[in-house]
Order: sequence, then structure tokens, then C-alpha cells
Amino acid sequence: MPPNREHCALQDNTWLHFACHGGTQNYRDPFRSAFLMRDQPLALLDITQMDLFRHEFAFLSACETAVGDFATTPDEVIHLAAGLQFAGVKSIVGTLWKVTDATVQRSVEKFY
Repeated sequence: MPPNREHCALQDNTWLHFACHGGTQNYRDPFRSAFLMRDQPLALLDITQMDLFRHEFAFLSACETAVGDFATTPDEVIHLAAGLQFAGVKSIVGTLWKVTDATVQRSVEKFY
């Protein structure tokens, strides 16, 4: 199967900005967590298997992208932001809470 649009974009750009409906966090099986992209979910397992070591930055405009299950694995939190870091992205901005479009817009304007 040929790579989808999201996989190509991940490989072709060194600065990434995910603007999508909230990432889904699966606490029982964290590698099934995913960004809800336009065509299909982009799963954490797929991200961690990519080589993103030349990537400099990712901004995650989605709900709870840096939230993991701190109760059962406090030393080994696995979440979407961590997955990008494991894959090689050097700097990541994620969220610890649910965000509205207006909140994300203000954050992005201030950040960039």
C-alpha cells in the first residue's frame, strides 16, 4: 500500500504542525493512541517506527497530546508527544488538557 498524505508530509518536512481533532489516547494500549487526521488516524505505533531524527520541531494543536497514564506508568509515560520525541523530533509543543479552536488559535498566534 502506498504511503498516505500524512506519512509523506511527516517525511518531507522538518517542522511539523498537527492541526486536527483531538488525539485519542488509549491508556490500556498506548501505541494505539492516534492523531485523528483527515484521511485516517495516524497511530502512535506508526509514528514510533518512522525515522524523524532530522526533524526539528512539532506543534500539536490537538487535545491532550502530552497526557499519558501517570497512575500506572509514572516513569514510562507513553503519549503522542513522547512518540514523536522517540521517533527523533527534537522539540515538541503538546497539550495537557482539552483545547478549543479559539484557545489553539491564540496559542499559535503567540507562539509563532
